[in-house]
Amino acid sequence: MYSPQKLHPVAYLGSLANGIKNLWVPLIIIAINSRDELFSGDISFMYILISLGVLIFAFILIGGFDFLNKYLTRFWIDDGKFTYKDGVITKREKELDINRIQSVDFNEPVFHRIFGAVRLEVLTPGEGIKIDTIKKSQAETIQSIIYDEKENLNTAVEIGDYSKWPREEAETEPVQQSDLLYRMDNKSLILMCMTSGALGAFVAIVFGFLNLIGANFLIENYFEYFEGAVRNAVFGIILSIVVFVAAGYLIGVLILYVKYYKYSLEKRTEDLIIEHGLLEKKQKSVNINRVQNVIIQDSLLRRMIGYYSLNVTITSDSFEQGEVDGTVALLPFIKKDRLYEFIKEIFPNYNVVIPEKTVPVRGYRRYFQIMAALVIVATAAVQYFWLGFAWMIGLALLLLIFASGIYSARNTGYSIEDDEINMMSAGFFKRSHYVIKHEKLIETEWRYNPFLKRAYLGVITLVTAGGLAGSRATLKFIDRKDVDAIWHWSERGQANGEDITESD
Repeated sequence: MYSPQKLHPVAYLGSLANGIKNLWVPLIIIAINSRDELFSGDISFMYILISLGVLIFAFILIGGFDFLNKYLTRFWIDDGKFTYKDGVITKREKELDINRIQSVDFNEPVFHRIFGAVRLEVLTPGEGIKIDTIKKSQAETIQSIIYDEKENLNTAVEIGDYSKWPREEAETEPVQQSDLLYRMDNKSLILMCMTSGALGAFVAIVFGFLNLIGANFLIENYFEYFEGAVRNAVFGIILSIVVFVAAGYLIGVLILYVKYYKYSLEKRTEDLIIEHGLLEKKQKSVNINRVQNVIIQDSLLRRMIGYYSLNVTITSDSFEQGEVDGTVALLPFIKKDRLYEFIKEIFPNYNVVIPEKTVPVRGYRRYFQIMAALVIVATAAVQYFWLGFAWMIGLALLLLIFASGIYSARNTGYSIEDDEINMMSAGFFKRSHYVIKHEKLIETEWRYNPFLKRAYLGVITLVTAGGLAGSRATLKFIDRKDVDAIWHWSERGQANGEDITESD
């Protein structure tokens, strides 16, 4: 038995927005066909009426088709499956086995929150269902029923009344409460934003905007203003860059603060639930049993103040930014001592140990030699054709590259214990500590070239399932004996495991 559900009424407003957004195609067609009249200025009133009629017809056709599709959209839960059905001319129906669903997530953009609506995303390792706009109460009910049915299916209990949705008021059972594991306080949130890629977030938005409008004149006027203000071209450029970086950093901090506002991590049975956001609230769930690996990350600055981040990799078919490799931040900013306590509590089967440093001295220069050569060539060109003091900037960059390369080499290594490997890789003063179970490993890559072969060095990558592209942990320029040890572990598994190569 089932009761098909409809989208939230505000979803139909999206059809109006889609109709307007997609009018650019008929607009281009009209502009091309009437280019002579537009340039000459000889446009008749009848021509204007015809053009408006074409645009209105296109708007009704595009928006109306989308409106009808949303009106016919239905979704329900029945017999251990989540079903989604839509389509006007071509009917589409998708079913997800509830036992394979790994997360039920919903976002609350500002406009949706006004009307009590959310965007729902139900994911399995292979595919997912995205529902544009439904009531928040519907999303919470779906999430609750899916979790309950998964628990019942895992314990071999008959579904019974759980297959009926929505539930009758008399049959409604209390939703199992989640245990709050972590909530980020305001002080930690501000500190996290200040030590994160705040400037990068701002720069990405700015350059995305400039690329959208193609506004070269804005950049030129920006630099000219400072040059005119200080009456010195060189000092004006330096001052304008400093102002841009400082303003960008502050705006970036604000962007991250809004994004991670009231960040919390809860646990409900075998699922971890993440919630955060000020303007757009996001909720994401991660099934503990479907975690592919554990990743501990830090930067040099955060290590100095004793903070780390905990990430995990999950399988996903989402194209959203940050999910190509399936990485999900569970604890984006937490003290080191509390971090390992959480790992023991959430992932008791993972044994986190500090990897042994394994890069030999002969491999150090390979972490910075190519980048250093590029900087030297670029500095020489700028010094010769433009700035007479470019060598000072180049020297500073070289020192930074050398320091970063040595830091990366000294913080690269691994440790193998039975069915688990701990791998540490680093780049530009940031470290990533991967903890991988052998059963989660899907691919091992070993790369070398004549130069590495002569130096008896190698590069090895372990790949686990994650997102669309997989999660990759790479150790660069380590000794060949260490490459062989990791390769042997990936082939044979546990130290006390059966060697299938010697079987009859």
